[in-house]
Amino acid sequence: MEDFELEEVAREAEMSTLLTTQEIIDAISYVNQGDDDGSTVSQGVAYSKHMYFVAVNTHVTSREIAEQYEAFSSFISMGDAEGLLGFIRTNMPLMELHTSEDPLLQGRASIAFLANYCSNAAHSGGLPVARCFSITQDYMRLANDSINEELVHFLMLPMMLELTKAVGTEGRAYAHPLSHHAITYARSHLSEALDGDSVAEACGVSRKTLCTRFKKETGETFASYVRRLRVERARRLLDTTDHEVAHIAYETGFSSQSHLQTVFKQMTGYTPREWRMREESRI
Repeated sequence: MEDFELEEVAREAEMSTLLTTQEIIDAISYVNQGDDDGSTVSQGVAYSKHMYFVAVNTHVTSREIAEQYEAFSSFISMGDAEGLLGFIRTNMPLMELHTSEDPLLQGRASIAFLANYCSNAAHSGGLPVARCFSITQDYMRLANDSINEELVHFLMLPMMLELTKAVGTEGRAYAHPLSHHAITYARSHLSEALDGDSVAEACGVSRKTLCTRFKKETGETFASYVRRLRVERARRLLDTTDHEVAHIAYETGFSSQSHLQTVFKQMTGYTPREWRMREESRI
């Protein structure tokens, strides 16, 4: 796929994810790279209408599928995004039974199967069931709404990557009581200011202790986590309600509508109104 085509589809896929367009492009580019000798390692992950991320094969057995999925799911459950991409680069394509002669229907079936398997892996890594469901449902919704077969197949890698990164932050944090407490508090008080001092006080530690341990235990600063959480909730409110942008800013704890617009644009590439208009154009 040409670079401009990859970016176009990546921006489309970004609608269902908090990964950036560049993160998606980098992941796709990496798994399609050759070995040091220049040979192609994983032709099956080339995103075109002829080579899909999932290899449709009428002869592959369920045992063979299970063995391969068990291997890559360990990276998801450990929250190891780098390891996952490395595995995909050298062991793809994934295998799946043929279910339809229609490439679009086959793609939707593939992403549904993969979503279920990856959700189980992410949950085993400590990510709550509701969080796994929330992430995978965004991708499945976009796949079911799209009539672009290439986009549907394209969504698989970003979905796996986002689940893995979520395990690496939120999942791993569940093994650490302080980070777990901070995440739980943030999710239940998202409409509030959530400054470091108030959250630290709620957790019974100093601000310095909270910030240091949260970064060490999750790999992400607490401020960055809260910002990402606010945008995620704003995105869902834009998708599922007709609330005014100013009201959504209030509900998600942004200091103003303009603050929401600035941060939302930085993280998604769209203003809140642009996001909603793109969603409505799909209906």
